[in-house]
Amino acid sequence: MKTVFSCLSVAALFYIAVLTESVPIPENVNMTSLDMGIVLEWDPPQNTTNQLFNYTAEVKTWRDYEPVCVGSSSLRCDFTNNVTTFGLYHLRVRTELHGETSDWVETGEFAVDKITEISAPRVELSSRKGQTEVDITDPPMRSRNLRDVFTPVSYLIRFWKEGEAKKEELIREQNRVMLLDLEPLVNYCVEVAVLYSYNEKTSQFSNMTCVTNSPSSEVEPWLIAVVLLVSFLVVLVTVVLIFLAVWYSYEGCKMIFPNPKLPDNLKQFLSQQSQSPILSAMQESTQLKEHFHELRIFHTEPDTQQKDGSAVHTGTDECCTGADVTQRGEEKSETASTTSEEQHLLAE
Repeated sequence: MKTVFSCLSVAALFYIAVLTESVPIPENVNMTSLDMGIVLEWDPPQNTTNQLFNYTAEVKTWRDYEPVCVGSSSLRCDFTNNVTTFGLYHLRVRTELHGETSDWVETGEFAVDKITEISAPRVELSSRKGQTEVDITDPPMRSRNLRDVFTPVSYLIRFWKEGEAKKEELIREQNRVMLLDLEPLVNYCVEVAVLYSYNEKTSQFSNMTCVTNSPSSEVEPWLIAVVLLVSFLVVLVTVVLIFLAVWYSYEGCKMIFPNPKLPDNLKQFLSQQSQSPILSAMQESTQLKEHFHELRIFHTEPDTQQKDGSAVHTGTDECCTGADVTQRGEEKSETASTTSEEQHLLAE
């Protein structure tokens, strides 16, 4: 009985080995993760160039394996949409031929954020006022965002003169960085990598990008002093010219439009004459009001005419009012007064 059981066991093991060896396993199974994506890749079994194999790949979640690529002839399987960033997973793949399958080839346990690699960032350079600005753009992730997974994120910046081997490095957290103290009109080259996982990992470096640094906008101190001195002299000369122009304009106006003034001795003489008592009395005297009575004078010329035995005398009357007499008297008085004043002045 024991002999029979031993024979059956050996036969079963031989049968299983034959079935297993009939479908070989995939070769060089490798898992890669770039920018939060997960891809499983493999090679076909060796020495089977004339065989057309299919493959099935599965992922193990917290419960059990779930098929992702079933009966596929491709040599890769993308698990990006079947995993999360911080979960723990296993992957496995097997070969299938004519309804028979090989053994599973499994990967170790992994978490996406621990094994993933980050591709190179995009870099743009611009130069102005003697400074070169580096503008960095994070590489796009296949799931989520770079800064949502890794905190903090910084950048390793290398720059050097084109044609030289010596490189200088900077680490900055900003995605816009100014490179200072560069020589003007010199070509500089830059490459940038992303530092993540607390600066323990480095992404791929970007392609080398070069730019010519612009001339510096800084001015030498001696040039500033010269400019200030020249500006002061220009202002001083301008002020003097304006003053002279105003002065000569004023003098010209005085010559064109003179302002005549009497000499002081003539002013004194006129003032003394204006203070003469006779002239003052004449200026201050008022015309006396004369009272008069109206006087009428009638003059009759005799003209004898006889009518009806009676004699009638007719004549022309001439009348002269007292006002006319008075006016004539005033004129004579004024004439006499004026004559006496002129005689007095001539006597003086």
